[in-house]
Amino acid sequence: MKSKATLLLVLATLPSSVGVGLSQQAAMKTPSYDVINLGTPLGGDFAIATGVSYGGFLGGYANLPDNTSQHAILWYPNYTKDLGTLGGPNSALLENFSGFSETSTADPLNQDTCETGTHLICLPITVVNGKAVALPLLGGNSGAAFGNNQLGQVAGAAQTSVHDPSCLVSGEPVAPAYQILQEAPAVWTNGHVRQLPLPSGDSEGSANAINDFGQATGSTGDCMSNTAAHAVVWRHGQPIILPTLGGLMNNNTFAINDFGQITGTSDLAGDLTGHATLWQNGTVLDLGTLSGDYSSYGSSINNFGQIVGSSCDMSGNCRGFLWEKGNMIDLNTLIPSNPNLSLVLGATIDDAGVIVGYAYDQTAGTLPAFVAIPGFFLKDHQASPAVSEAAPRVSMPESVRTLVQQKLRSRGLRRIGPN
Repeated sequence: MKSKATLLLVLATLPSSVGVGLSQQAAMKTPSYDVINLGTPLGGDFAIATGVSYGGFLGGYANLPDNTSQHAILWYPNYTKDLGTLGGPNSALLENFSGFSETSTADPLNQDTCETGTHLICLPITVVNGKAVALPLLGGNSGAAFGNNQLGQVAGAAQTSVHDPSCLVSGEPVAPAYQILQEAPAVWTNGHVRQLPLPSGDSEGSANAINDFGQATGSTGDCMSNTAAHAVVWRHGQPIILPTLGGLMNNNTFAINDFGQITGTSDLAGDLTGHATLWQNGTVLDLGTLSGDYSSYGSSINNFGQIVGSSCDMSGNCRGFLWEKGNMIDLNTLIPSNPNLSLVLGATIDDAGVIVGYAYDQTAGTLPAFVAIPGFFLKDHQASPAVSEAAPRVSMPESVRTLVQQKLRSRGLRRIGPN
């Protein structure tokens, strides 16, 4: 494994056009990767990297020592920057360089929109010049951003002033969000917010990603009983419902590339489990799972059609995967053999093939962030040998599996195991 400074300095010197050449090499042969453990820099048991910048830094979030709060962070070549919050205890960059931050103001309706247990107003944020900047809402109290494109447009969800009766059970708001106000899909451009229309019959929605042509994607449904009834893409501002793998629930998209290819998850018929998916040209492709696993989801897709995500067994033990050329590959078979580190989630893959996410450190018992860089990336680099055969499955302690499930829910996934 290489040092943190060495590999991040490579990112800092990477020209914007290098992704084409590197990914053309990757297309010929699945690369091996060098991995660095970014640790848990704020002292807690969890950290995740969710964004890769050509400027030489990474984005994500990490738990504080109490493991009950988290902050958005940026990794630079020689230091980590805590972006802090807007006054409350929690913030995060959920995808690329956008996310949420709590304020110190209690929600007047006692909602807990960001599901942190604080019942504070939670605002969507994006990173501008190394700082977290709050984004406007749609007349409601809270919201969150889930991704941005290279042009600074941001996708997410923002509350309106409309009370949504589908949020209530027996007339009362319920845990974990105690939601009352409608959450609508939103896109921010130059700091201005625009509400995206919902398909007929749906009352709620979220835009989870946006490409450089302004095409957004996400999910819509109701507030409680079926929050992700439909996987949706918005083209020219209009919603198009995407086909499913047969299920009626948990149909959600998480990333869209500049060619309009989309990845996410869709339930199979019967709604007992969901699989990672690729939507393209009006069709849906079931990407399956890693051998022996129960469910999976695609988290990111680059402009070369490479997809990363996570595949999980029925107990919630998850492994990061890379899907390319029709094959789902365990990320742990593409890195140097390491008895301590198991890659759990590939959260983002850029056009140079760089992958970030989080892993399980068996020695420390923590879930640290990682960055994985293709072996052909470095000049005069001697690629570390990857694991030639299937990497051993790692069973995580129940406390760690619970933490994984909590973090998956914060990324829009309600289930990684059976009902």
